[in-house]
Amino acid sequence: MSLVAVVDIGKTNKKIALIDARLNQRALRSASFPAVRNADGILVEQVDAIWAWLGRELGALHREQPYQAISISTHGACWAGLDATGELSVPVVAYEHDLGEAGQRELDDDFYARCGPLERLQDETGACDLPLLVNPAKMIRFLQKRLPTSWGRTRHLLNYPQYWGFRLTGERAAEATYTANHSFLFDPRRRGPSSAARALGVADLIDWRLRDPWERLGTLTPALQRQFGLPALPVTVGIHDSNAALLPYLVKHRQRDFVLNSTGTWCVAMHRVERVAYRREELGQKVIFNIDALGRYQKTSFLMGGMDYALYHDLIGGRDPGFDAARLGRSLAAGDRAVLPGAFPSQFPRCRGGLRDGARTISLDALRAGERPAWFADAAVGHDLLNASLALQSEVALARTDIDDGTTIFVEGGFRNNPTFLALLAALFPRNTVACTSLAQASSAGAALLGHALLAGCAPTELADAIQIDEEPVARTPVPGLEAYRAAWLAAVG
Repeated sequence: MSLVAVVDIGKTNKKIALIDARLNQRALRSASFPAVRNADGILVEQVDAIWAWLGRELGALHREQPYQAISISTHGACWAGLDATGELSVPVVAYEHDLGEAGQRELDDDFYARCGPLERLQDETGACDLPLLVNPAKMIRFLQKRLPTSWGRTRHLLNYPQYWGFRLTGERAAEATYTANHSFLFDPRRRGPSSAARALGVADLIDWRLRDPWERLGTLTPALQRQFGLPALPVTVGIHDSNAALLPYLVKHRQRDFVLNSTGTWCVAMHRVERVAYRREELGQKVIFNIDALGRYQKTSFLMGGMDYALYHDLIGGRDPGFDAARLGRSLAAGDRAVLPGAFPSQFPRCRGGLRDGARTISLDALRAGERPAWFADAAVGHDLLNASLALQSEVALARTDIDDGTTIFVEGGFRNNPTFLALLAALFPRNTVACTSLAQASSAGAALLGHALLAGCAPTELADAIQIDEEPVARTPVPGLEAYRAAWLAAVG
């Protein structure tokens, strides 16, 4: 049976997984390379350390279990600038580089003054405003101002999956899942450069001849074959990790109406739609339009649910007691108590996090300074209201992907293990099936599909029979007082 080595460059963990044609993982290597400050004080990815690790592990794995192709998936919001010789012209910046409040405001003001107002750009590009340097176009503007001499040597911009493919094969390319992903650089309707790409002077630095992610980018270079002790392995063009996680579902459920709610640090909801079209009230919200691996539009919304959960869980202390309908109903009975969204990017831009306690709002700063409402001392109540906040945020985020009555809501990732969240979500969507899925390591599985399609000389859709995704519907348990609490919560968050 054929094996694909999936190079999965996540933000926290870097992995190489050997995955067979039925998407079973046969071997795994992982390591962590946190971003570091360089000599210019910029937070950067440790690309040379990652590269040295990849070379060692790719060779060692092949000696243990020979594989036939390499496929690449990476986290988003990252790219590489190359000079005329193919070397980095600027560092590979980590998108979480913090400019501080004043610095962020200065960059944002400069960017929108140069590239146009946010709502027009969002409508044109299908991207939304994100903090730090999570919008690639903002990262470009940051480097143009911070490192003008180095920037002046830039001749090519490569998305992060294709940067690693370039290092393996010497070939450059681009594909839509990354190019279109909240970059502000891409016009999804015209499938070409946006007005922002032209305003920044980078339209000629990006390859707009977008290829399928499962195509052969090239073959491992002869020098690397000798260095790593590997044969002339083919390498896929590569893919963005969230879109890799979506791909097995697209292949298995081609005719089914579903939304994939991928949960973790970022909770990302993706639902196939026919066109790029915002409702007026969605402009300015965390709603984007992706292009999936099969070239179709995915209306996508997101919030940093995992970060929200971790923040308040630590402040509450104790443990999350799990789901109990009667206890949860008692926790929701006081509608003037709430965990508010907005400590991290959410669907509620006017909120900045904190707690609601009767008529007063306790800010995050006050919470960190030790102020607490009386109800927060009960770990069960605190966790119930935290999970209610996350479920209500998710309800709004899912609705903004244009789901209908009957659209199946697949939940994958860490929140599959949160029974209170799942029970609340199922109660909030009485006309939709909410189901947890069995697909583990979905981004690696999706990237492996690309490699197996390359080896088979076909599109991934022809490999549907090899994919097994079990579904476990969430039981629909009545939650007393949920509708009244929902109305009070929505009124509180404005």
